Amino acid sequence: MARVRITPGNSDLCFVWDGPIAGAIEHLRSNGVAIELGPVERTGARGDGTSVYFRDPDGSLLELISYD
Repeated sequence: MARVRITPGNSDLCFVWDGPIAGAIEHLRSNGVAIELGPVERTGARGDGTSVYFRDPDGSLLELISYD
């Protein structure tokens, strides 16, 4: 998924979205951020959730996950 293959210890940076993932999608789109993948079901630190993936201006992969 990352443009450059990750090495051990590297991955995307994940943030918890407080609320339904639809709110995260709307927030990203309203700010002109392209969604790279999602929504998709994922298992995170708190259990099962729904995630969307996007990139920051430097190309780093970021994730928002909702457990809602």
